[in-house]
Amino acid sequence: MIERVHFRFQEWAAAVEGVGCGSVLGSLGMAVGSGNAEGTVPINSDVREVEQFVLELPEDLRRSVMLFYLPPYLGHGQAAKKLGISMSTLYRRIDGVHVLFNAKLLRGVLPKVS
Repeated sequence: MIERVHFRFQEWAAAVEGVGCGSVLGSLGMAVGSGNAEGTVPINSDVREVEQFVLELPEDLRRSVMLFYLPPYLGHGQAAKKLGISMSTLYRRIDGVHVLFNAKLLRGVLPKVS
């Protein structure tokens, strides 16, 4: 697990929870904005970046992320069971998502491995 990525996903999850829903904000059509207009929720650019990234993930990875980070908070074993996969597969998916997001943060500039 990449700690800085995990932290960003936790911030995103807290923002989603603050809206009072357990799903991806954009897929629900939630009003997200500056917080000035009625019915909008203030969301910082880091949360928006995670949100957009999650929306662009393939369905299996998106569902894994949602069950891992968002309410209802299931144990990892329960989340894996709900997805019909093993816990190790769930962890591999989350690790893979972290690597992809980290690469996005680094703008695709990855260190060379010899």
